[in-house]
Amino acid sequence: MTTIRNWYVVYTKPNTEKKFAEQVSNINSGCDVFLPLKVEKKQWSDRVKTINTPLFKSYVFVYLDDFEYHHIKRLNGFVDFIKFNGKASIVKSAEIEKIKAVISSGFECETVPNRLAIGSQVEITVGALKGYQGYLVERTNDSVFVIEIAGLDQSLMLSVPADLLQVVEAR
Repeated sequence: MTTIRNWYVVYTKPNTEKKFAEQVSNINSGCDVFLPLKVEKKQWSDRVKTINTPLFKSYVFVYLDDFEYHHIKRLNGFVDFIKFNGKASIVKSAEIEKIKAVISSGFECETVPNRLAIGSQVEITVGALKGYQGYLVERTNDSVFVIEIAGLDQSLMLSVPADLLQVVEAR
């Protein structure tokens, strides 16, 4: 019987990523763990110290089968799996490899929150609807977004590719 494993993202309690990853690595069932770390210099009043901090705060990537998926919930520091539409998000191995390549490149990197957050005011930048503004209501996938455009005492819902949208800055 073949064991099917997938990469999942675990949301941990704050500042417990390293301890959680260590617990997962101690499981002797073939599961894997990946905690991307970045090097930071911290300034204290009397010294500067170089430390490794998680690239994604409170996130640990785990490679699990169905049994391990349920077992891992009992480990200290576990909060929940990152979920979309009520299902645990599965990350492709290729994405994990990309993150590993970025980390090993030696270039400084940091995470940036998604610029198109639900509720943000956006404007269509190209095409026949250029200049229309609305509020981001829903994200149906990585490339299509549903925005609400108010006018004429009505609302119009339309799907717009992400690269045609920009966030309207507060003035």
